[in-house]
Amino acid sequence: MADDKYTVGAAAELAGVSIRTLHHYDQIGLVQPSKRSTAGYRLYSDTDVQALTRVVFYRELGLELGEIASLLADRDITDEHHLQRQRKLLTERISHFTAMVSVIDHELSARAAGIGLTPQQRRAVFGQDFVAHATSAVQKWGDSKEFVQRQQRTARYSQQDWEKLRAELAAINRAWAEAMLSGTPPTSPLAMDLAEQHREHTARWFHDCDHATHRELAVHYRNNERSGQNYDAMVPGLSQYVHDAIVANAERSG
Repeated sequence: MADDKYTVGAAAELAGVSIRTLHHYDQIGLVQPSKRSTAGYRLYSDTDVQALTRVVFYRELGLELGEIASLLADRDITDEHHLQRQRKLLTERISHFTAMVSVIDHELSARAAGIGLTPQQRRAVFGQDFVAHATSAVQKWGDSKEFVQRQQRTARYSQQDWEKLRAELAAINRAWAEAMLSGTPPTSPLAMDLAEQHREHTARWFHDCDHATHRELAVHYRNNERSGQNYDAMVPGLSQYVHDAIVANAERSG
């Protein structure tokens, strides 16, 4: 057998699938051998094996066979495009599972401390999108000292703790919104005092938060990331107002 011709058994071994699976892919026209031997046996080329590997990767990523067939049949999608697409899908899956691991670690830490939130309590505190929010947080902050500290602290919080801190934060946010709507400048003592309350709230409940760290958080609010979107959902433009108040307070602190 030539180097670029593989029997069914050899091709199946290279791709990490069973011979039965390979026969199935042939029958449905997904990956068919380019040639047959004089005795009529299927022979797979390097290109066939590469296509088979693509199928295996896409199947591992959860795509249906029909969807995979459409992707492979699209002549405008190059091998590089397939690799880029698969890398993107893998990265998204890694982020999702990393977030889920973080949630599990969070709950294990809470259980070790004798504290745990039931699914009903978790929904009451965080809403329905808890895992999605955790995924976003891990993607942005997973390697940071602040994120690790936040996870360690919040792992021990009861539902009452969560409700208390959220009520405290809501009060600060309402006061900011009222100040903005009343025409109070973000550089005013009132707005800066609220920024200081917010900084102390963050340091008390989540992670160490000096004025420099607080300014970094303000940038994310201004860029309309998740927290910024929450602010702007309250009052359009509030994320910018909060950012400016935090920056002014940091400058006031020297």
